[in-house]
Amino acid sequence: MEKSVGRQEVAKAAGVSESTVSRALNDSPLISDEIKKKVRQVSEQLGYFPSRTATLFASNRSFAIGLVVPYYPSIMPFTRPYFPSLLDGLLLGSLEHNYTISIVFENRLGKYRSYYELITSHSYDGLVFAITKDQFPEINPLIEKQLPFVLVNNYQSGAASIYARPTVGMTKAFNHALQQGHHHIGYITGDLQFKNGKDRLQAFEDLAAQHHLKTTIVEGNFSRKSGFQAYNQLKDGPSLVMTASDRQAFGFIQACTEHGRKIPQDISLIGYDNFQPASTSSPPLTTVDHPITAMGKEAVLMLRSMIEQGQGAQQRWADTGFVVRKSTGPWGGGT
Repeated sequence: MEKSVGRQEVAKAAGVSESTVSRALNDSPLISDEIKKKVRQVSEQLGYFPSRTATLFASNRSFAIGLVVPYYPSIMPFTRPYFPSLLDGLLLGSLEHNYTISIVFENRLGKYRSYYELITSHSYDGLVFAITKDQFPEINPLIEKQLPFVLVNNYQSGAASIYARPTVGMTKAFNHALQQGHHHIGYITGDLQFKNGKDRLQAFEDLAAQHHLKTTIVEGNFSRKSGFQAYNQLKDGPSLVMTASDRQAFGFIQACTEHGRKIPQDISLIGYDNFQPASTSSPPLTTVDHPITAMGKEAVLMLRSMIEQGQGAQQRWADTGFVVRKSTGPWGGGT
Protein backbone atom coordinates (compact mmCIF):
# COMPACT_ATOMS: atom_id res chain seq x y z
CA MET A 1 0.00 0.00 0.00
CA GLU A 2 1.38 3.40 -1.02
CA LYS A 3 2.32 5.62 1.90
CA SER A 4 0.37 8.85 2.06
CA VAL A 5 2.31 12.07 1.78
CA GLY A 6 2.28 14.33 4.82
CA ARG A 7 3.11 17.92 5.62
CA GLN A 8 6.63 16.91 6.70
CA GLU A 9 7.50 15.61 3.23
CA VAL A 10 6.14 18.77 1.56
CA ALA A 11 8.14 20.98 3.92
CA LYS A 12 11.36 19.05 3.21
CA ALA A 13 10.86 19.17 -0.56
CA ALA A 14 10.01 22.87 -0.54
CA GLY A 15 12.81 23.76 1.88
CA VAL A 16 10.50 25.39 4.41
CA SER A 17 9.13 24.58 7.85
CA GLU A 18 5.95 22.58 8.42
CA SER A 19 4.24 25.65 9.87
CA THR A 20 5.08 27.58 6.70
CA VAL A 21 3.45 24.82 4.65
CA SER A 22 0.25 25.20 6.66
CA ARG A 23 0.26 28.98 6.43
CA ALA A 24 1.03 28.97 2.72
CA LEU A 25 -1.79 26.56 1.91
CA ASN A 26 -4.16 28.63 4.04
CA ASP A 27 -3.19 31.80 2.12
CA SER A 28 -1.81 33.51 5.21
CA PRO A 29 -0.80 37.16 4.68
CA LEU A 30 2.35 36.36 6.69
CA ILE A 31 3.72 34.29 3.78
CA SER A 32 5.01 35.83 0.55
CA ASP A 33 3.31 35.04 -2.76
CA GLU A 34 6.53 33.45 -4.01
CA ILE A 35 6.66 30.96 -1.11
CA LYS A 36 2.92 30.25 -1.42
CA LYS A 37 3.34 29.43 -5.09
CA LYS A 38 6.32 27.15 -4.40
CA VAL A 39 4.57 25.26 -1.59
CA ARG A 40 1.44 24.74 -3.68
CA GLN A 41 3.44 23.43 -6.61
CA VAL A 42 5.32 20.97 -4.39
CA SER A 43 2.06 19.88 -2.71
CA GLU A 44 0.49 19.14 -6.08
CA GLN A 45 3.56 17.28 -7.31
CA LEU A 46 3.63 15.09 -4.21
CA GLY A 47 -0.13 14.65 -4.05
CA TYR A 48 -0.55 16.30 -0.66
CA PHE A 49 -4.05 17.58 0.07
CA PRO A 50 -4.52 18.71 3.67
CA SER A 51 -7.71 17.75 5.47
CA ARG A 52 -10.02 20.77 5.73
CA THR A 53 -11.31 19.48 9.05
CA ALA A 54 -7.79 19.20 10.42
CA THR A 55 -6.94 22.65 9.09
CA LEU A 56 -9.95 24.22 10.75
CA PHE A 57 -9.27 22.42 14.00
CA ALA A 58 -5.62 23.45 14.06
CA SER A 59 -6.38 27.08 13.28
CA ASN A 60 -9.40 27.28 15.61
CA ARG A 61 -11.24 28.98 12.77
CA SER A 62 -14.17 28.15 10.51
CA PHE A 63 -13.16 30.19 7.43
CA ALA A 64 -16.86 31.07 7.26
CA ILE A 65 -18.54 34.47 7.22
CA GLY A 66 -22.15 34.86 8.29
CA LEU A 67 -24.34 37.26 6.28
CA VAL A 68 -27.05 38.46 8.65
CA VAL A 69 -30.26 39.33 6.81
CA PRO A 70 -33.66 40.35 8.21
CA TYR A 71 -36.36 37.73 8.57
CA TYR A 72 -39.85 38.56 7.37
CA PRO A 73 -42.56 35.87 7.65
CA SER A 74 -44.37 37.22 4.58
CA ILE A 75 -41.46 37.73 2.16
CA MET A 76 -37.99 36.31 1.80
CA PRO A 77 -35.17 38.87 1.60
CA PHE A 78 -33.64 37.54 -1.61
CA THR A 79 -36.77 38.36 -3.60
CA ARG A 80 -35.55 41.97 -3.43
CA PRO A 81 -32.55 43.01 -5.55
CA TYR A 82 -30.61 44.65 -2.70
CA PHE A 83 -29.72 41.37 -0.99
CA PRO A 84 -28.58 39.43 -4.11
CA SER A 85 -26.48 42.44 -5.15
CA LEU A 86 -24.79 42.50 -1.74
CA LEU A 87 -24.32 38.72 -1.77
CA ASP A 88 -22.64 38.95 -5.19
CA GLY A 89 -20.02 41.27 -3.71
CA LEU A 90 -19.50 39.08 -0.65
CA LEU A 91 -19.04 36.00 -2.82
CA LEU A 92 -16.51 37.76 -5.05
CA GLY A 93 -14.53 38.83 -2.00
CA SER A 94 -14.74 35.49 -0.22
CA LEU A 95 -13.70 33.44 -3.25
CA GLU A 96 -10.48 35.45 -3.48
CA HIS A 97 -9.59 34.65 0.12
CA ASN A 98 -10.93 31.10 0.65
CA TYR A 99 -13.87 31.96 2.88
CA THR A 100 -17.38 30.64 2.60
CA ILE A 101 -20.56 32.67 3.02
CA SER A 102 -23.56 31.43 5.00
CA ILE A 103 -26.94 33.08 5.53
CA VAL A 104 -28.02 33.93 9.08
CA PHE A 105 -31.56 35.14 9.65
CA GLU A 106 -31.69 38.10 12.01
CA ASN A 107 -32.81 37.04 15.50
CA ARG A 108 -33.27 33.41 14.39
CA LEU A 109 -29.94 32.01 15.44
CA GLY A 110 -30.82 28.38 16.11
CA LYS A 111 -29.04 26.98 19.16
CA TYR A 112 -27.15 30.23 19.75
CA ARG A 113 -28.63 33.03 21.83
CA SER A 114 -26.75 35.95 20.37
CA TYR A 115 -24.46 37.17 17.60
CA TYR A 116 -21.71 37.16 20.22
CA GLU A 117 -22.10 33.38 20.60
CA LEU A 118 -22.10 32.85 16.82
CA ILE A 119 -18.55 34.19 16.69
CA THR A 120 -17.15 32.95 19.99
CA SER A 121 -18.40 29.42 19.23
CA HIS A 122 -16.28 29.55 16.04
CA SER A 123 -19.35 28.84 13.90
CA TYR A 124 -18.31 31.98 12.02
CA ASP A 125 -15.08 33.91 12.03
CA GLY A 126 -17.02 37.12 11.53
CA LEU A 127 -20.38 38.57 10.53
CA VAL A 128 -21.63 41.01 7.91
CA PHE A 129 -24.90 42.74 8.75
CA ALA A 130 -26.78 43.42 5.53
CA ILE A 131 -29.00 46.13 6.96
CA THR A 132 -29.80 47.18 10.49
CA LYS A 133 -31.96 49.83 12.10
CA ASP A 134 -30.29 53.01 13.28
CA GLN A 135 -30.64 51.78 16.86
CA PHE A 136 -29.37 48.18 17.00
CA PRO A 137 -28.22 47.33 20.55
CA GLU A 138 -27.69 43.63 19.71
CA ILE A 139 -24.23 44.47 18.36
CA ASN A 140 -23.03 46.21 21.53
CA PRO A 141 -21.42 43.02 22.95
CA LEU A 142 -19.50 42.62 19.67
CA ILE A 143 -18.20 46.17 19.94
CA GLU A 144 -17.26 45.75 23.61
CA LYS A 145 -15.33 42.52 22.94
CA GLN A 146 -13.85 43.82 19.67
CA LEU A 147 -15.14 40.87 17.68
CA PRO A 148 -14.98 40.95 13.87
CA PHE A 149 -18.12 42.21 12.16
CA VAL A 150 -19.02 44.82 9.55
CA LEU A 151 -22.16 46.91 9.14
CA VAL A 152 -23.31 47.56 5.58
CA ASN A 153 -25.63 50.53 4.98
CA ASN A 154 -25.32 51.65 8.57
CA TYR A 155 -22.61 53.13 10.77
CA GLN A 156 -22.15 53.42 14.51
CA SER A 157 -19.39 54.52 16.84
CA GLY A 158 -17.00 51.66 17.57
CA ALA A 159 -18.32 49.45 14.77
CA ALA A 160 -16.65 48.62 11.46
CA SER A 161 -18.84 49.77 8.60
CA ILE A 162 -19.05 50.42 4.87
CA TYR A 163 -21.61 53.05 3.87
CA ALA A 164 -22.46 54.84 0.64
CA ARG A 165 -22.97 58.55 1.18
CA PRO A 166 -26.02 59.78 -0.73
CA THR A 167 -24.90 63.37 -1.27
CA VAL A 168 -22.72 62.91 -4.37
CA GLY A 169 -25.30 60.96 -6.37
CA MET A 170 -28.24 63.07 -5.20
CA THR A 171 -26.38 66.28 -6.05
CA LYS A 172 -26.03 65.00 -9.61
CA ALA A 173 -29.72 64.08 -9.60
CA PHE A 174 -30.69 67.61 -8.54
CA ASN A 175 -28.42 69.17 -11.16
CA HIS A 176 -30.06 66.98 -13.80
CA ALA A 177 -33.53 68.00 -12.59
CA LEU A 178 -32.62 71.69 -12.75
CA GLN A 179 -31.16 71.31 -16.24
CA GLN A 180 -34.48 69.81 -17.28
CA GLY A 181 -36.34 72.83 -15.91
CA HIS A 182 -37.96 71.24 -12.83
CA HIS A 183 -38.64 73.55 -9.87
CA HIS A 184 -41.17 71.58 -7.82
CA ILE A 185 -39.83 68.19 -6.78
CA GLY A 186 -41.62 65.47 -4.85
CA TYR A 187 -39.82 62.98 -2.64
CA ILE A 188 -40.88 59.60 -1.19
CA THR A 189 -38.78 58.84 1.88
CA GLY A 190 -37.33 55.53 2.92
CA ASP A 191 -37.98 53.94 6.30
CA LEU A 192 -36.86 56.55 8.81
CA GLN A 193 -35.97 53.88 11.38
CA PHE A 194 -32.88 53.27 9.26
CA LYS A 195 -29.89 55.57 8.94
CA ASN A 196 -29.90 55.42 5.15
CA GLY A 197 -33.54 56.51 5.13
CA LYS A 198 -32.71 59.48 7.35
CA ASP A 199 -29.55 60.43 5.47
CA ARG A 200 -31.23 60.35 2.05
CA LEU A 201 -34.05 62.56 3.33
CA GLN A 202 -31.53 64.98 4.86
CA ALA A 203 -29.60 65.17 1.59
CA PHE A 204 -32.84 65.85 -0.31
CA GLU A 205 -33.87 68.62 2.07
CA ASP A 206 -30.42 70.24 2.05
CA LEU A 207 -30.19 70.22 -1.75
CA ALA A 208 -33.72 71.53 -2.19
CA ALA A 209 -32.99 74.40 0.22
CA GLN A 210 -29.69 75.15 -1.51
CA HIS A 211 -31.47 75.52 -4.86
CA HIS A 212 -34.60 77.22 -3.43
CA LEU A 213 -36.91 74.54 -4.84
CA LYS A 214 -40.47 73.85 -3.84
CA THR A 215 -40.89 70.33 -2.46
CA THR A 216 -43.61 67.89 -1.49
CA ILE A 217 -42.39 65.10 0.81
CA VAL A 218 -44.33 61.87 1.44
CA GLU A 219 -43.15 59.33 4.02
CA GLY A 220 -42.58 55.81 2.74
CA ASN A 221 -40.61 52.73 3.75
CA PHE A 222 -38.51 51.73 0.70
CA SER A 223 -41.23 49.32 -0.49
CA ARG A 224 -42.93 49.20 -3.87
CA LYS A 225 -46.27 49.54 -2.10
CA SER A 226 -45.25 52.82 -0.48
CA GLY A 227 -44.26 54.18 -3.89
CA PHE A 228 -47.63 53.18 -5.30
CA GLN A 229 -49.54 54.70 -2.40
CA ALA A 230 -47.60 57.99 -2.53
CA TYR A 231 -49.02 58.74 -5.98
CA ASN A 232 -52.21 60.28 -4.60
CA GLN A 233 -50.22 62.85 -2.63
CA LEU A 234 -47.88 63.65 -5.51
CA LYS A 235 -50.17 63.57 -8.53
CA ASP A 236 -50.81 67.32 -8.41
CA GLY A 237 -47.91 69.74 -8.16
CA PRO A 238 -44.45 68.20 -8.58
CA SER A 239 -43.17 67.89 -12.13
CA LEU A 240 -40.53 65.43 -10.96
CA VAL A 241 -40.56 62.84 -8.19
CA MET A 242 -37.51 61.35 -6.48
CA THR A 243 -37.68 58.17 -4.40
CA ALA A 244 -35.47 56.63 -1.70
CA SER A 245 -35.37 53.29 -3.55
CA ASP A 246 -35.94 51.90 -7.03
CA ARG A 247 -38.68 49.66 -5.65
CA GLN A 248 -40.64 52.75 -4.67
CA ALA A 249 -40.06 54.14 -8.16
CA PHE A 250 -41.49 50.96 -9.71
CA GLY A 251 -44.58 51.30 -7.49
CA PHE A 252 -44.96 54.92 -8.59
CA ILE A 253 -44.67 53.87 -12.26
CA GLN A 254 -47.45 51.34 -11.71
CA ALA A 255 -49.70 54.00 -10.15
CA CYS A 256 -49.03 56.40 -13.03
CA THR A 257 -49.88 53.68 -15.55
CA GLU A 258 -53.16 52.89 -13.79
CA HIS A 259 -54.10 56.58 -13.80
CA GLY A 260 -53.19 57.17 -17.42
CA ARG A 261 -50.14 59.35 -16.79
CA LYS A 262 -47.02 58.90 -18.87
CA ILE A 263 -43.42 59.02 -17.63
CA PRO A 264 -41.61 61.29 -18.43
CA GLN A 265 -44.08 63.20 -20.63
CA ASP A 266 -46.45 63.98 -17.74
CA ILE A 267 -44.12 63.57 -14.78
CA SER A 268 -40.43 62.72 -14.45
CA LEU A 269 -39.08 60.14 -12.03
CA ILE A 270 -35.69 59.48 -10.38
CA GLY A 271 -35.08 56.33 -8.31
CA TYR A 272 -32.30 55.29 -5.97
CA ASP A 273 -30.20 52.09 -6.16
CA ASN A 274 -29.53 51.22 -9.82
CA PHE A 275 -29.92 47.51 -9.23
CA GLN A 276 -30.49 45.39 -12.33
CA PRO A 277 -34.29 45.92 -12.77
CA ALA A 278 -33.76 49.68 -13.22
CA SER A 279 -32.25 49.26 -16.69
CA THR A 280 -35.11 47.06 -17.95
CA SER A 281 -38.13 48.79 -16.40
CA SER A 282 -40.60 50.61 -18.61
CA PRO A 283 -39.39 53.26 -19.04
CA PRO A 284 -35.79 52.51 -18.04
CA LEU A 285 -35.21 54.31 -14.75
CA THR A 286 -33.01 57.34 -14.18
CA THR A 287 -31.54 56.64 -10.76
CA VAL A 288 -28.88 57.29 -8.14
CA ASP A 289 -26.26 54.53 -8.37
CA HIS A 290 -25.72 52.68 -5.09
CA PRO A 291 -22.51 50.56 -5.38
CA ILE A 292 -23.72 47.77 -3.10
CA THR A 293 -21.87 44.92 -4.86
CA ALA A 294 -18.56 46.77 -4.51
CA MET A 295 -19.45 47.48 -0.88
CA GLY A 296 -20.03 43.76 -0.26
CA LYS A 297 -16.59 42.92 -1.63
CA GLU A 298 -15.04 45.65 0.52
CA ALA A 299 -16.82 44.28 3.60
CA VAL A 300 -15.06 40.92 3.13
CA LEU A 301 -11.66 42.63 2.85
CA MET A 302 -12.36 44.60 6.02
CA LEU A 303 -13.47 41.47 7.86
CA ARG A 304 -10.45 39.50 6.71
CA SER A 305 -8.07 42.15 8.05
CA MET A 306 -9.87 42.06 11.39
CA ILE A 307 -9.84 38.24 11.57
CA GLU A 308 -6.31 37.57 10.31
CA GLN A 309 -4.39 40.70 11.28
CA GLY A 310 -6.28 41.91 14.34
CA GLN A 311 -7.06 45.26 12.73
CA GLY A 312 -9.46 47.44 14.67
CA ALA A 313 -12.86 48.63 13.53
CA GLN A 314 -12.79 51.14 10.70
CA GLN A 315 -15.49 53.18 9.02
CA ARG A 316 -15.18 53.32 5.26
CA TRP A 317 -17.21 55.39 2.84
CA ALA A 318 -18.32 54.86 -0.72
CA ASP A 319 -19.79 57.49 -3.01
CA THR A 320 -22.99 57.17 -4.97
CA GLY A 321 -23.22 57.93 -8.67
CA PHE A 322 -26.01 58.84 -11.06
CA VAL A 323 -27.34 57.19 -14.22
CA VAL A 324 -29.60 58.99 -16.70
CA ARG A 325 -32.11 56.86 -18.58
CA LYS A 326 -35.56 57.54 -20.00
CA SER A 327 -37.74 58.27 -16.96
CA THR A 328 -36.75 61.93 -16.87
CA GLY A 329 -37.48 64.66 -19.41
CA PRO A 330 -37.81 68.42 -19.66
CA TRP A 331 -40.59 70.09 -17.71
CA GLY A 332 -43.47 70.84 -20.04
CA GLY A 333 -43.11 67.61 -21.97
CA GLY A 334 -40.81 66.51 -24.74
CA THR A 335 -38.95 63.39 -25.66
